[in-house]
Amino acid sequence: MKIVSSTDELDRFYSDVLKSSNYVAIDTEFVRHNTYYAKVCLIQLAFKKGTRKEVILIDPLINDINLTSLEKLLKNKKLTKVIHAGRQDLEIFLNLFDFLPIPLFDTQIAAMVCGKGEQESYENLVNNLLGEQINKTCQFTNWAQRPLSEEQIKYASEDVSYLCDIFEHLKRELNELGRSSWIVEEIEKLTDKSNYDTKKNYCLKKIQSVRGDIRFKKLVAIFLDFRESLAQKLNLPRNHVIKDDSILRLAKSQPKTAAELTNLKIFSSKIKNVSSHNSRILAICDQERISKKKEPVAETKDKLTENEMNTFTLLKVLLKMKSIELGVPPKLIATTKDLEIITQESNPDVPALQGWRKEIFGLDAMKLKHGKIALCISKSGIKAIETIP
Repeated sequence: MKIVSSTDELDRFYSDVLKSSNYVAIDTEFVRHNTYYAKVCLIQLAFKKGTRKEVILIDPLINDINLTSLEKLLKNKKLTKVIHAGRQDLEIFLNLFDFLPIPLFDTQIAAMVCGKGEQESYENLVNNLLGEQINKTCQFTNWAQRPLSEEQIKYASEDVSYLCDIFEHLKRELNELGRSSWIVEEIEKLTDKSNYDTKKNYCLKKIQSVRGDIRFKKLVAIFLDFRESLAQKLNLPRNHVIKDDSILRLAKSQPKTAAELTNLKIFSSKIKNVSSHNSRILAICDQERISKKKEPVAETKDKLTENEMNTFTLLKVLLKMKSIELGVPPKLIATTKDLEIITQESNPDVPALQGWRKEIFGLDAMKLKHGKIALCISKSGIKAIETIP
């Protein structure tokens, strides 16, 4: 293991990977205390060369290091990039290089498919699969500080070194279970750039106690979008721009004048020259008042009827039964939203009715909905039986 301090060393490592391996394990260390975007402080890479592991630590804070070889490595489609719970790592690479590395293998997803828990930690996988212990005392140290301590370097190198062994273990287990194809859809979601559009995906459920009609929720969403843009521009955490409860207060008040807006004290003390942003907020409020006069309030979707609720409950039982049989979390097979759509729509289009999910759950879910199978209790637990036509 060594810390790469020159571009030439990184180039040689990349060349070595191509000659000796079809995968590379990747981890990052970063800080994100007072910024919107994560500041990457260390990038760890590892692969196996025969029975020996090669590990390097890249210090991106060195001004004269060129990361072109790292970019090539991440782009190389012949190399599987192995990560654990790697969404934040991928977000870092997306911000650095404007692409997401493929092909990809996430060991947390693979562990879930193998029946090892919904969000199994890296520490538990290392312990349970390899019989090793990781010292996590350095996990929350200041990775931006230089020089790095010996303990930090040891922690960072072990983190990525064990990832090679976990990958090979889970790869074998997936093949033995016949579930290698199960992770494909999950990886596709992880490597879809549209899923990293924070303005699009930042949900209302992130704010507690959002109540009101469709129009009110829509206005909250517009203010969330405004905050997101400003947080990105200033590289500040969302709540360092406008706090969640202030978003709700703003949507309820809908100030008409600059004086009313100033009195609400919407912005955090970290934001200077707030008057430059006030005009945009007032314009949003004015537009909402205009649309309110022109458009009726959209009707909310009806809740489940009593019969639909009974169907939904039976589908939940079926899902639980399948998850126990297969030893995987119910969430991997179908979401609550999937079950609601299956219940309410005549031709539901949901992931639970596609691919491997359809084979193990979706077909039976539709049969249960249409009364072609029933659930009963046996000595071994709940089971599905065909109904008499």
